[in-house]
Amino acid sequence: MSPNFIISKISNAEYKEKSPVSITYGKLETKYGKSVLAFLEKQICFVSFGDDFNSGIKVLQTNFPTADFTCDDSIATSKIHYFDPNTTEDIKLILKGTEFEIMVWEYLLQIKEGTTVPYEEVAKGIGKPTAVRAVANAIGKNNIAFFIPCHRVISKTGDPGKYGWGRDRKLKMLADENVFF
Repeated sequence: MSPNFIISKISNAEYKEKSPVSITYGKLETKYGKSVLAFLEKQICFVSFGDDFNSGIKVLQTNFPTADFTCDDSIATSKIHYFDPNTTEDIKLILKGTEFEIMVWEYLLQIKEGTTVPYEEVAKGIGKPTAVRAVANAIGKNNIAFFIPCHRVISKTGDPGKYGWGRDRKLKMLADENVFF
């Protein structure tokens, strides 16, 4: 069982036009480390994992430079069940990026839990078979890691590769889906 994702999109240009936007974020402990979970218009716009909260907050502020931020840990802790793969609750996500990045992230949502695919397959899947490097760059800009499952993308050699929040976290996420390296 997987959650149902309700997707909204905002281009980088639309984000600039709307600025400043209000983003509420909270800090919570997850099995993947200290997490910052942020919401724009009551939709998840950012999630981080790390060994401390400050690094996640800095990345959030860098990725949404013109936003007004409010910290409310209760909003994040009330959503801890979102990190349970058995949740059946609808999860609202808002994707902020270029048209190409959003296309890549939407494709990642189609990768089934417990499976992995190489970058080349993602590129083919979006109809851009020669855009492997651009696909990798888009995956690296994913603000909603875990929910947009970039951890399921691996190298063509079968190596799990890098992960923005650390290779060990990627391996743990995959192990939680019964994928082992």
